[in-house]
Amino acid sequence: MSFFKKLFSNKEEPSKKVPTEVFTEDYFNKRYTEENLKENPEVFEGNLRLLKGYFIDMKAEKPVDSPINHPKNLDETFEHVVTFRMYCNGFQLDDKMVAFVLSSAFSDFLINKYGFKLYRDKQPEYPLRFLTLKYNKNGVVLSLYPYEYATKVMNLQASFNDLENQIKDKLEVMPDYERFIDDLTKEF
Repeated sequence: MSFFKKLFSNKEEPSKKVPTEVFTEDYFNKRYTEENLKENPEVFEGNLRLLKGYFIDMKAEKPVDSPINHPKNLDETFEHVVTFRMYCNGFQLDDKMVAFVLSSAFSDFLINKYGFKLYRDKQPEYPLRFLTLKYNKNGVVLSLYPYEYATKVMNLQASFNDLENQIKDKLEVMPDYERFIDDLTKEF
């Protein structure tokens, strides 16, 4: 009886959250294709130059000197009367392109600082989730959607710095795959 209670219970203990997705390597390889941001260096470097140009043209101080794509710097571009979105729109870049620039810059930061990998999702659940960043720790994967998140920042609903802080917290408590499986099987 306790097995069925655990299986069908709606109550979830905060310390024992169940993963939202479990998949095989074969499934993963069929669904996701690794992307290289620097495959087209002109585009990638152009994105970073656009960010640098914003700070120069707006005479804005960068909270962090380097790298230019630090989350605090990306957030700062939305703290002024003329936001990065408005700045880019002035160059005839539409909101999709602005979100791409921001997601590219933020993705590069997470790749370099934490070891995330960027993937294209061939079967995204939602249209804005066609790109996903994944951090793999011995088979346990943390995922986030940089393009979708960039649109939230552009709409002043989120900040890159807050997301980085959440990522730091999650990385510290990510379970080990072997231990997770042992704990999961003990439950039943």
